Amino acid sequence: MKANYFTRGLAAAVFLLAVGFFMVTPASAEAKTANNLLEVNKTYTQYDVTGDKKADKLLISAPYNERYQMYEGCDVFINGKKALSYNTSTSLYTYSIEARRLKLDNGKTYLALLRTIENYDIPGAAIYQYKKGKLKKVIDLDSMSKIGYHNNVRKITVSGNKIGVTYGEMSYSLGAISFRLDYQYKKGKMTQKTTQPKLKETYLDYLKQSYWTANLTMNVLKSPGGKKIATLKPEKKVKIDKIYLNAKHTKIYLHVKIKGGKSGWVKGLTKYPNENATLFKEVVYAG
Repeated sequence: MKANYFTRGLAAAVFLLAVGFFMVTPASAEAKTANNLLEVNKTYTQYDVTGDKKADKLLISAPYNERYQMYEGCDVFINGKKALSYNTSTSLYTYSIEARRLKLDNGKTYLALLRTIENYDIPGAAIYQYKKGKLKKVIDLDSMSKIGYHNNVRKITVSGNKIGVTYGEMSYSLGAISFRLDYQYKKGKMTQKTTQPKLKETYLDYLKQSYWTANLTMNVLKSPGGKKIATLKPEKKVKIDKIYLNAKHTKIYLHVKIKGGKSGWVKGLTKYPNENATLFKEVVYAG
């Protein structure tokens, strides 16, 4: 548990993280894109998972410990051969394993694999592509540790040659937030297309408020990392509609609209703040 001075609103913040966890859209016709929910310990023979446009034999094997009600390891077999070993440490209770087969409009196929532990965390979650007999990671779904903790995935969508991922995060800057990143297939790779995602949900939604109250003095920049255009002083009210997140997820900026003033960007936090050093007074952390 983090410092006690952030425990107010704990249940509400956890609720924001949990609501809609890994919601999915119905699978579309196999003719083009597809988004197929897969069960563990079940053999599938109707799907192409190697990308050769031929049906493969797929088994996601995950032994379940009935006594402790947790999964103990996970192996993925494609056409009878092990393509991936997915460790589930006994020190981290794996309550569920979500798997999805994703197919783009261009025929490229992927496998999303997520294990859920306490607080809806998904350590090691990723989207894989089959290459030379093995499943290789192409999208890291658990790469948000620089901007917060309790990372989870709420929704995965497929449209055209794009994969959309809605994340839930206990961010250091704003507490519980959710946002969507799009990944586009380009020149043989899936690359992050979105750098300025809109905030889909924050703790203010629970409070039924529209404005954040500045807790510190902050520089307002014209662009992320750009020139200073104003100063945001304590007690000033702002709206925050989106964030900037670089491709490595190591830098975060918040787009603020000062009540009665200018709009711009303030630098977000990349580590847990000291007591009374949150950026805004409404920020609540959980877990």
